Amino acid sequence: MGSKNKENTPEHPMATRLHCWFGWLMFLSEVLLCGVIGLCIFWVIYYGGGVAWANDTSKQFNLHYVLMTGGFIFLNGQSMLVYRIFFCCKKIYNKVVHTIVFVLAISAITIGMISAIQAHNNSPEPKHFYSLHSWIGLATMGFYALQFIVGFVSFLVLLCCDVSTAKFRQQLLPTHKTFGVIIFSMAVAACVTGLTQSARHRLSGKDGKENYEDLPEQAIVINILGIAIVTLGILLAYLTHNVRTKCYPDEVTNETHLT
Repeated sequence: MGSKNKENTPEHPMATRLHCWFGWLMFLSEVLLCGVIGLCIFWVIYYGGGVAWANDTSKQFNLHYVLMTGGFIFLNGQSMLVYRIFFCCKKIYNKVVHTIVFVLAISAITIGMISAIQAHNNSPEPKHFYSLHSWIGLATMGFYALQFIVGFVSFLVLLCCDVSTAKFRQQLLPTHKTFGVIIFSMAVAACVTGLTQSARHRLSGKDGKENYEDLPEQAIVINILGIAIVTLGILLAYLTHNVRTKCYPDEVTNETHLT
């Protein structure tokens, strides 16, 4: 029994190597998260002429790309990594930061959706929610809102009855984490299908436009952006389900108390 506990302590060589491994993976995740939003901004400014809220359909879609990537990928990813990055802090602080980042993500996603709807309304023949990209994006937004409501009520509001709701919150946590990964995976699918749809439109080879199949410079940027987003989907799923909560002192206490 003593040797088993010793193996689970941070001082054990195996635990040290695992912490180093996860540390590097989280560093890579942060690099990719910042790289994705940075590359997206570069793409819409350098190749798309920037962003606009009104009077320019193309630039309105650029705003949509930035806000959706920023909300669904960058901010959503940061909210998933909060507990892994700041594991030395009290859990209540992590919960507050997690909630704030989540709210920022929802705000960016909502504004991004409005900008896309306005851009479609400004086109000669307005059409809404006809593509696979828009269907996946709409479903992801619905699950994201539901995840926020359930998480906010269960893990923050119910803290007012901490002792009586502790068992319920502990049982709900795995489901909350799993749905977080599912939603991020859906966000990855929405972004990748959106990038493909945009590439086919902007690099159609018609009316003097470059041809996507010829792999011009802009196509390379779009492909790299898509691959980085897919890589993040894999990394964050792995980190979320393989950094064990028992590594963190606050959660060890909770698990011991509940069992």
